[in-house]
Parts: sequence; C-alpha cells; structure tokens
Amino acid sequence: MQRKMKGRIFWKTFCLIVLTAVMFMALLTAGNRQKPKAAERLDNILVKVPDEHVSNFTVSASTVDSVTLTWTKASDAQTYYISYWESGKPGTSRDREDIGNVSECRITNLKQTKYIFQIQPANKLHTGIPLKGAIASAEGAPSPYAPKKVTLNHIKQGYCSVMIDGLEQIYQSEAEIYDASGALIESSEGDYAGAVIEDDGIRSNGFYAVRVRGIYSHEGGYRSEGEWSSLYYFAAPMKPGFKITQKNSRVSITWNRVQGAQNYTVSVSKNASSGFKKAASVKSPSAVLTKYGDVKLKPGRTYYVKITARMTRDGENYTISSPAVKIKIRQ
Repeated sequence: MQRKMKGRIFWKTFCLIVLTAVMFMALLTAGNRQKPKAAERLDNILVKVPDEHVSNFTVSASTVDSVTLTWTKASDAQTYYISYWESGKPGTSRDREDIGNVSECRITNLKQTKYIFQIQPANKLHTGIPLKGAIASAEGAPSPYAPKKVTLNHIKQGYCSVMIDGLEQIYQSEAEIYDASGALIESSEGDYAGAVIEDDGIRSNGFYAVRVRGIYSHEGGYRSEGEWSSLYYFAAPMKPGFKITQKNSRVSITWNRVQGAQNYTVSVSKNASSGFKKAASVKSPSAVLTKYGDVKLKPGRTYYVKITARMTRDGENYTISSPAVKIKIRQ
C-alpha cells in the first residue's frame, strides 16, 4: 500500500515538473515574439520629422531637356522628396520620391519652359511612412535650343539689329559681332526676339559676322546658355569715296578699301540703274578703265560706275555694292 502511494506521488511530481517546464518555454517563446513589436514601436517613436531646412536649393547645371538640382543637406534627414511642375500649371506635377541621402538630383525629359522645383527632407518610420520636413523651392528652365533663324537689319555706322526666330519667350538672347578678321567687336543681350548691338567698331566699308544664342538666368546666379548659332556674315553700307582722273579716254578710279574684301569688281553702264557690265576685276581698291564688256569708253559720253566688294567664307560669297557714280568722258 505504501509503495503504491509513493509511486503515485512520484508520477504527480514528475508531471508537475514537466508541465511547469512546458509552460515556462511557452511563456519564453511568447515573450520573444513580443520583442520585435516593442522594438518596432520604439523605433517609430524615436524617428522624428527633420527640423533642419534644406539650404542653397538651386539649379546648378542644365541641358536642352534637363536641369541638375543641388542643395546643402539637412543634417537630421535620411532622404529627400522632390516634386516639380511647369510654372502656372500645377496639374503637370511630377514626383521623385525617396531619392536617398544625397545632395544632387538630375531631372530629365523637360520641355523648353519654366518649372517650379520643391524639395523636402524626410525620415522614414519602420513601416516606411515618410515624415517630411519644411519645403524649399527653386525656379528654373532647361538650356535653350540654338535659334532657328537669324536676320540682320538696320545696319549702319555704329549700329546693327538682330532678329531671332526659334527661342521660347522665357529666354533672353546674347549676340556677338566680329570683324572680318575674326576679332570680337562687341557683345550685347536682348530678349527672345532679338538684340541690338551698338559699337563704334561697326563702320561703313566693312564685312562683319554675327552669332547669337539663347540664355536663361536662374535664381541663385547660375545662367544656362544654349548653343551658339552659325556665323551670319554681312556688310555695312559701302561709302566708296571715289577719286576719278581722266586722260585720253582712260579713266583712273580709286575708292575706299572695304574691310575683309578679297576682291572688287568695277562695273559700267550708260544707265544709272541697269545694264552694268564688268569693266575690271582687281584685288586692291583702284583700277584703270578703257572699256566695259567689249565696248570702249567714248569721249563725250556719260557713264555710270559702281564698285562691288566680295568676300568668301566657308564656300559662300558675300557682296556689297556702292551707289553708282556718274562720269562724263572728256572730249
């Protein structure tokens, strides 16, 4: 009888010990499962919205369809969010989310128009939800395309105007004028439609070249610049300053040199406005005339003489002609 009671006590004690051990392990496992949740809640509590603002947010470079944005990082931010849209068109808004802890971002596939860019420093909760800080804004545009067409007009002593096609209205223009030797005379800025160049270096009796490009001044002092156009050649009005002497139906004529001219053609006609035929082709500004075409100059007759100066650049000929001057051959 005592043995049976001892056996029962032993098994009860053993089962109690096993049950206690199982319950302990279950509690331990449950506690371990609760730790990540607690850590997650703690991490979320410790993550804060960035207090520091992004500074020096600006466009620092550009191409014809992109801009590069740079900024001074907020020391308490983990990442940044950027949004942008065409000025005055908030419905065109696009986002660059969670770009990382960087200080530069290139935005591509832009149109030739102004954009508003905004940036927010941010930190992220363990769940991935961002906590965004204060917004910084900048305005800018891509670099302009080269102008499609350049027209020169109102050319006179000390003055030249340039008409431009192909620049968007947000851009300005820059024009440069060179003499025939390639030396820069002056540069000037205008609007998207044209520019005026004024300089005493633009004189009569000279060939010149002009080129233009679009420019855009961004906030913060950066200026984006388009490609230069081709060189457009032209000549200021010719004032020949003729000096004429005669002897035995031979006419000696001299005129003012045209800067950049490679040769001159002297033409003669009996009519002031038509019928001119070549009388001489020379490289220096003087010639002796005895005939024009195959016709000899005859005493007592009245003729008209004009000079055409010619310059060749890149396989193209450029000319400027003087007004016709009246000559009567002596008897």
